[in-house]
Amino acid sequence: MARAGDGKQRSNRRRRHNLLQQRVDDEELAGFIARARKAGYEDHREFHGALISGDAGFDRRERHDLLRIHGELGKQGSNLNQLTYAVNAGRLTAVSADDLRVIDQARIAVEAATALIRALLA
Repeated sequence: MARAGDGKQRSNRRRRHNLLQQRVDDEELAGFIARARKAGYEDHREFHGALISGDAGFDRRERHDLLRIHGELGKQGSNLNQLTYAVNAGRLTAVSADDLRVIDQARIAVEAATALIRALLA
C-alpha cells in the first residue's frame, strides 16, 4: 500500500475527483429505477455506475443466460470430441457415413454458436 511521501503512485480510486450528477423529478427517478430493475440491478446506483463504466450493455439476467448456454455448448463440444475420438480410434465401428456427417455438422454448429456467444459476451 502506498503511503504519504513514499513517492509511489496512488490508485485511480483515490484520484477520482470528478462527480457526475443529474437532477431529476420523482417521475424521472421512478423511470430510471424501473430501467435499472429491468436490467437486473437491485440498486439504481449500481446501474448508474454500470452505465458510466460501459458495463450495462447486457442486463445481468441476459448475460447470465449467455454464460450458461456457453457452458452447455462447451459440454456438448466435449461430447462430440469424445465421439470423434472413439470413431477415429476404432472403438466405435457401427457408424455410417450419414452418422459421421451428422456428427461433423453438429460439431460445426456448436463451434459457430460458441463463437457467436463469445463475441456477444466480449
